[in-house]
Amino acid sequence: TQARRRQLLKLLAEIEQRIETENARPRKRYLSPSTREVSYAQYYDRLRRKVEALGTQQFPQIGTRKLYGDLTMIVTVDSQGRVIGTEVVTPSGQPELDRRAQAIASRAGPFGAFTADMKRHTDQLALVSRFSFTRDHRLQTELTGP
Repeated sequence: TQARRRQLLKLLAEIEQRIETENARPRKRYLSPSTREVSYAQYYDRLRRKVEALGTQQFPQIGTRKLYGDLTMIVTVDSQGRVIGTEVVTPSGQPELDRRAQAIASRAGPFGAFTADMKRHTDQLALVSRFSFTRDHRLQTELTGP
């Protein structure tokens, strides 16, 4: 019948719209300590070294007082290696340290374009990492689970 046909066409249009919306979203991959693929592990290691070097060089402080503490942050990187977002998910308890950690992660980029294999599967990497600003005036980072 005509009503049934209209109903099916409407349903088909809704399904096509959902598919288009899903395909328009970036493919995001979360890295965790259990990530085994070599290209992702190597990419994270390069990012980690750059962030730690900058964080140690520009150790956060207010006046002459160093800021120590731990926080967990998600750093999201696009396929060109640019930081497109930072989000503190477990704060240090010191809002200024959290803000400075986000600034360090953002300034440390870009981290280099993804490999061809990474680009086939991923548009963005989200790295959930613990940032530790230690008493020996160093920044240490470590991947954590999402």
